[in-house]
Amino acid sequence: MGKTRRSHRRRRGRLTPILKPLAVLAAVAAMLWAVALFFRMDHIVVSGNERYTETEVLAASGLQTGGNLYFLNKFDVKESIFDQLPYVETVRINRKLPDTLLIEVGECKAAAGVESENGVWLISEQGRLLEETAVPPVGCPVIAGASPVEPAATKPVDLGEDYAYRLGVALTLLRESETRGMRANIGVIDLSDDTALSFTYLGRFTVRQPWTTDVSYKLESLETVVDYLENNEAGRIDLMTEGKASFIPE
Repeated sequence: MGKTRRSHRRRRGRLTPILKPLAVLAAVAAMLWAVALFFRMDHIVVSGNERYTETEVLAASGLQTGGNLYFLNKFDVKESIFDQLPYVETVRINRKLPDTLLIEVGECKAAAGVESENGVWLISEQGRLLEETAVPPVGCPVIAGASPVEPAATKPVDLGEDYAYRLGVALTLLRESETRGMRANIGVIDLSDDTALSFTYLGRFTVRQPWTTDVSYKLESLETVVDYLENNEAGRIDLMTEGKASFIPE
């Protein structure tokens, strides 16, 4: 009898290291099954979309109902939407328990067009390529003097290494002018001059300013000069000298 009990204890001792991992695996499997069962994605709600339909956003996301709220990869979903919908600038994904996924998109508008062989490539304020079109929308400035290199929708605009800095200044001009409510008055932004950024304004002025300058301050100076002039006056506004603005009539 004593030998038999000792034999049983030895067998139980040998089985314990095997049973413990199996028990852990069983517990994990049960937990995953519970998560899959109780956090099933039965509803997907899209908001913030105007240009794109809900169907287009869902198709771009690659998501379908029936999946799991916690097993989806938010980063992959966002990248998929960005890669397929050029005008989507931001994506926020949140879970609403127990069964709903919320997708909130932020759409951008064309800030400018960049001259191309077939018309203009529209870009966002951040320099994201949106689409190629024959003519830009009304109130949308056109960047001239350089053409996009291998353009493709959703990609950053590239004008070549020689124009990288100038493009950055032009994008700053687009953002700052929009903040001041001036962008719709800008016509053509010319990047071809090595010494100065120039652009047309209100259809009757050509403005010149240094490449290395405070763009916001120069726009403030431009506003001051224009407010001083009569509505029928036209010519060149020179902002090349620090702290000085000059108007040269036509």
